[in-house]
Amino acid sequence: MGGPLSWLSSFLQATTPNYQGTFAVFRVFMLICGVNFFDEDFMVGPVNQFRFLGPYLSGFYTVIACVLHLIRYLGDVDSTILSLAALFSAIEVMIKIGGMALKRKLGAKLINIILEDRSYEDGDLEWSVFLKYHTLARKLMYITIISYPFTALMLLSYPALAGKLDEHMLPVGYSIPFFDHKQQPWYVINYLIIVVQMSWCALAFIGTDGPFYLCVCYSTCKLEILQSYTAKIGETEDVEEQRRLMRKIIEIHTHVLEFTRDCSDFYKEIYLSQALCSIAHICVSLFHIQLKLKNSSYGMLATNVAKMWIFCYCGELVVTKSNELSQAVYTNRWYELWSKKDLKAIQFTLANAQRNVGFSIGGFGFLSYVTFTQIMKTAYSCNAFLHNMMN
Repeated sequence: MGGPLSWLSSFLQATTPNYQGTFAVFRVFMLICGVNFFDEDFMVGPVNQFRFLGPYLSGFYTVIACVLHLIRYLGDVDSTILSLAALFSAIEVMIKIGGMALKRKLGAKLINIILEDRSYEDGDLEWSVFLKYHTLARKLMYITIISYPFTALMLLSYPALAGKLDEHMLPVGYSIPFFDHKQQPWYVINYLIIVVQMSWCALAFIGTDGPFYLCVCYSTCKLEILQSYTAKIGETEDVEEQRRLMRKIIEIHTHVLEFTRDCSDFYKEIYLSQALCSIAHICVSLFHIQLKLKNSSYGMLATNVAKMWIFCYCGELVVTKSNELSQAVYTNRWYELWSKKDLKAIQFTLANAQRNVGFSIGGFGFLSYVTFTQIMKTAYSCNAFLHNMMN
């Protein structure tokens, strides 16, 4: 077992601190789906406009089809739950894609900052920390590439695995309006449309989640480097060296605060919508499983729980490193500095270190483990309410 595990570990390790290669992988998925928001030719020319607007308008069709399918099969619990799940998914995709398209200039600015940063060349410490978080970004990349297509495959294959093709069961709860999907050839046509749309969604989610992971890893990397710099305050009697260190700390900390603020502005509405849709997904999927053990909601439940956990894990990294930096500013040897100018710089750094740093969810809080707990509690409470309504 040592051989395969060693190979897997080396495969996941980044070989360079630069994020260019990892972003290039995410960019391939974005190009395939027409959601290459950060490219200069996005929505330039009829072909690029069609590549984006075609799937986006298809999302509007999906929302309408889900609602009509829900109304038509309202008496069937399975169809109702699957229609709700499909409706939440369509709304989530449209908000995420639309939000990133509207704020694409800010997103392109953030990506350029990450890709053009060469501060890892400043020394061995910077190199090792950048390499550590680039490795984390690569691991998140592979998890994302595997998880979304696997979920799509689970949902698409369920009717066949459950032996319900003869019953004309669809993988998700929507169909072409005003046509009976249980009649041929409409069942096959509906199935093929669902396959195409779910494949597009899986690839699009890979591409659009990528920049968030890069922003998280870059922010955490900078905060850890700052923490190491802060620990050196007061270690030398060379006044000029101490002042150079303080200037560097203030410069990097100001940059990190501005970067995370812009990230929050870019993602706050997107991740608020994702949190709300995930609560709804987890609630209805759990309700479906409790109601009927043999169904197709397991994949959707597992995916939404895992997805929100990964997002909250990434947010927790930034929040934790920010808190550790704040503690490091207090616990270094600042008392060895006797110059008023240096002590004022320390006071300024202390004040900055008290500011909350993280990825905002619509201004209601930060992505963190606490947020994940609240999401799960809310989903379970809604699930209990549904059971009470049924009883």
